[in-house]
Amino acid sequence: MRNLKVFIGIILIAFLAACSIPGTSPTVSPEDIQKALDAIRTEVAQTMAAEIEKGVTSTTGPELPTLAPTATLMPTEIPLPSSTPLPTATQIVLPTAIPATPTATATDIPKAIITVIGVEKNTAVTVQADIFPANQVFKIRVGPFDTFFKDAVEVGTINSGNGGSFKFTVLLPGQVKDVERITVRLDSAAGVFAYNYFKNETSGTIPAVATPVTSSICEVSVSPALSTVMKPGYDFDAVWTVKNISGKTWELGTTDYKYVRGTELHKYEKFFDLNEVVKSGDSVKIRIDMLAPITVGTYTTNWAVVQGSTIICNLPLTIIVK
Repeated sequence: MRNLKVFIGIILIAFLAACSIPGTSPTVSPEDIQKALDAIRTEVAQTMAAEIEKGVTSTTGPELPTLAPTATLMPTEIPLPSSTPLPTATQIVLPTAIPATPTATATDIPKAIITVIGVEKNTAVTVQADIFPANQVFKIRVGPFDTFFKDAVEVGTINSGNGGSFKFTVLLPGQVKDVERITVRLDSAAGVFAYNYFKNETSGTIPAVATPVTSSICEVSVSPALSTVMKPGYDFDAVWTVKNISGKTWELGTTDYKYVRGTELHKYEKFFDLNEVVKSGDSVKIRIDMLAPITVGTYTTNWAVVQGSTIICNLPLTIIVK
């Protein structure tokens, strides 16, 4: 503002000086002009002195308006993304010791299996048993494949002895006569079981000697004993002692005995009526005239106690001819 005053004062001094033009009559007296000039000079001098005291350099031009200092814009600080915390590691607890090998359970025991190795249609089946536990009695059942659990018949029992493997032969009951597919199954009281099925047609081999099969209906002993050695053509009697343990009486006219399979060693008929009543717990002797073959070898014949078409007691016999 003061610079503006100095500027105006200089203009007035110049204007007043111009008013005194030579050769013309002054409209203002020289004294008044001089007073005005002195006043202006004094004002200008004071103004300049004040500015010098403040350290401001005077200019000959008008004072420019002072702009308010512009605030320096600092770059906006962009916050750095905070680091994503790493997932806390899950502590893995290692066992302090390697656990001992678990004790074998029942499911670890190899499963018993049976294989059908010989079939004589409607007559007999020979079974190979493997991986069986020792000293267990197995119930043997035979029945139609499609309705086994409904129509199966118990045909005997067998003891596994030392265990492992063994062969046995059973006669087929009348319930499976002409049935196309037949199932044979073994079960023990300990829960061990095995089963298989076969076609009811002659195939494979039925061995002369197999593990004896016992019955839950009868107990049997035979003479001559199993695998007795005979000379070719030897004449002998086969005698089976049969004990009825069925809990029922074998009545006359309902119970018979007959030849069912194997080598025909008998000399006469192959079918006979049982000629006496046999109560449960009693025994009966069945005698058949036989003749050893003239050719060296091992021979087996099978007879049976029957009721109609049902075999209730198997009567095997095996001899060796030398």
